[in-house]
Amino acid sequence: MDQLKAGETTVNYKIILQENDPALNPANRPPINEAIDLILGHANGYEVPFAAVPLKEHAELPEQNLYSCLFGRDSLVISDLLFDVKPHLRMNVISALALDQGKVFDSQSEEEPGRIAHEVRTMDDPVAKQLSEHGDWKFPYFGSVDATLIWMTQIHKEATKNPAVLDIVVGGKTLWERFISSTSWVLARLDSPSGFIESKRSNPKGIANQVWKDSGDSYMHADGTLARGDSTASIETVGETYDAIMAAVAIQEMKPSNTWPLSMSELTKLARRLQWPLSMSELTKLARRLQLSLIAHFWMGDSFALGLERDSTGVSVKFESMASNQGRLLDSGVLSGNEFSEYRKAIAAAMTDSSMLGESGLRTLSNSHVSYRPGGYHTGSAWPIDGVLTARGLLKQGFTKESALVQARIKNAIESSGGYRMYNLKMRAEYVHIQIELHNHPKSSKAGLSRPTPGLAIGPNSQLIKKMLKG
Repeated sequence: MDQLKAGETTVNYKIILQENDPALNPANRPPINEAIDLILGHANGYEVPFAAVPLKEHAELPEQNLYSCLFGRDSLVISDLLFDVKPHLRMNVISALALDQGKVFDSQSEEEPGRIAHEVRTMDDPVAKQLSEHGDWKFPYFGSVDATLIWMTQIHKEATKNPAVLDIVVGGKTLWERFISSTSWVLARLDSPSGFIESKRSNPKGIANQVWKDSGDSYMHADGTLARGDSTASIETVGETYDAIMAAVAIQEMKPSNTWPLSMSELTKLARRLQWPLSMSELTKLARRLQLSLIAHFWMGDSFALGLERDSTGVSVKFESMASNQGRLLDSGVLSGNEFSEYRKAIAAAMTDSSMLGESGLRTLSNSHVSYRPGGYHTGSAWPIDGVLTARGLLKQGFTKESALVQARIKNAIESSGGYRMYNLKMRAEYVHIQIELHNHPKSSKAGLSRPTPGLAIGPNSQLIKKMLKG
């Protein structure tokens, strides 16, 4: 196991898989088409991709069944990446999540009006029972800030192809109305001391870092000091927020369907009657302010910070740490335009530097950081989803060679294992489940939890599907 750092104590150590486990043999990896079908399940009456499922050899291992349900963030990303292969999944996930869209404020489930759920589980789900009994959670659980943002951008993608989808009624409300509700949630969350959407849980036993890197030790300062866990603004969330706001601008301008032959002025009046919180011009100005604030608050002169938080005196401080999060900005529109070219170049260089890009793909944290550990859940392992979204962003921004390099590392890592792993790591000749107690971060319920999952996790890898299907 990884060497302990100062202030850490191992409180749980369990060997899950030996290196000779048949599921880790590349020869036993199911074909990609078969694997895609394996991750599909049903939620709220819709066929949707689950976040991850185990290989058949590990179906009875509890540690391999933690993610077999509809996850807001994960299922949205997976359905987007699988669009060319199974285009119906994106609309299915949008609709399934719409049925559980937040209506009221509930501190236990962290539900808020307009918010999209993080985890959708029924109460007979073993994981739901465990989290409800020991973690005081309530399902659906809403403890993520990015699910709502991604849901909004995915609706925009669907509406761009067919504006009539905005008229679809889900649970008694049109997607148009539900989108407006989520826009209001975004604006309410932007009304924070930092001016960015922050992770701030209402359930003290809920997830502290309510973004994709949701483990308790995933946000840290340059000296390794962990985040306070009460005001973290993660850098990739800024890009996701920008995209969601620009989606709101576009959708407010759209005619919901051909049966609504309205002029621009009539659409504006209609938007007001439907209680859009801001006009198109106001939303556009807000998006612009977000771009400039990103540079003003996250830029460190030659690179971007991992995130921000407020210290004990209320002063905003940067997490001066290089991680994979920064690469996600390239997949967003937040740095589009000639004025931001130097910032895009800096990110591309950082993500392909040897300290970030390893043999197994993009590291979650630079190996030059004091908190780096090769087997760390979000502090050193290489998640294909990071590499995939960063590679896609590199392509969008014209960094073709850099994108190809990242893709090649991910593809090689996938082909060297028996499944389609959620993340790759180098450890001893066994896969272990380790929980490390971090004494300087008592608030976190997931601090240092490493959950190696060599089972199927198709979503993070599916940007490579087209290439793999072609051989």
